[in-house]
Amino acid sequence: RARKLLPDVSLEEVLMSMAEVLHRGDMFESHQVSREALSTRERMSDVLERLKGGGFVPFAELFTAEEGRLGVVVTFMAVLELVKESLVELVQNEPFAAIHVRARAE
Repeated sequence: RARKLLPDVSLEEVLMSMAEVLHRGDMFESHQVSREALSTRERMSDVLERLKGGGFVPFAELFTAEEGRLGVVVTFMAVLELVKESLVELVQNEPFAAIHVRARAE
């Protein structure tokens, strides 16, 4: 069976998806009572844990809008760092389609 090659995800597509998630996070910003310090390294571990099954997870599902803008930014930074370290890959079936994330096979 031929393996379908998925196109690379452009930085523009990732940033557009990030802007969409940030917009949703703004809706919950005023409802936040207290903030915990959020660590990018801890969030990287959380993201890898969510991707443990090996399947694709929609990029937007990695974010928790209730954490507000700070949580969204920390998660975004964690995903970028995981991509940089080649621990996860981002894929997209076609331009402007949903972005999906999965852990890279070891």
